[in-house]
Amino acid sequence: MEYVVGCLHLDDAGVLQYRRGGGLEEMNSSIERRWNSVITPDDHVYVLGDFAARNVPHWQKVLNGTKTLVRGNHDPVSVYRSGFVEVVESKHLLLFDPDDGGPMSVFMSHYPHASWPGKSRGGFHLHAHSHGKGCIVRTRRSGRIADMSIDGWPGWPLSLLDVIKALKVKE
Repeated sequence: MEYVVGCLHLDDAGVLQYRRGGGLEEMNSSIERRWNSVITPDDHVYVLGDFAARNVPHWQKVLNGTKTLVRGNHDPVSVYRSGFVEVVESKHLLLFDPDDGGPMSVFMSHYPHASWPGKSRGGFHLHAHSHGKGCIVRTRRSGRIADMSIDGWPGWPLSLLDVIKALKVKE
């Protein structure tokens, strides 16, 4: 299964003011518990930036699944050599729609974009960075776009297909 998450900010005390709960250890523990309760070692996760402020190799080891990092503004250089199968600025997937078998474009980045590959043909744009502020899912004139920051999705982590289904429902 493939999953999409963004803005974990593990070991980042600066994000505590925006999150409910206790301190840094509690936040880290909660993220680890939730991640590993859904994601298995055989799953693949697209992390849309801001993975961890420190201890990246530790978090790579304890969080299930293989991971592609779409680099965010808070990802230290050390993150590039810490076990991600891929580190990219953006990721563009061409998939087959599970409902009708037609082509489906999914563009992923850390930052939200006004335009992206496939937008005019119904393509999807998944980003993070905004921490779920404002609209999490927008459609129609603005396109099929979703902020995948964990702060905006009470039910995270979500599978890539579940996100696409959610965006289709909003049409």
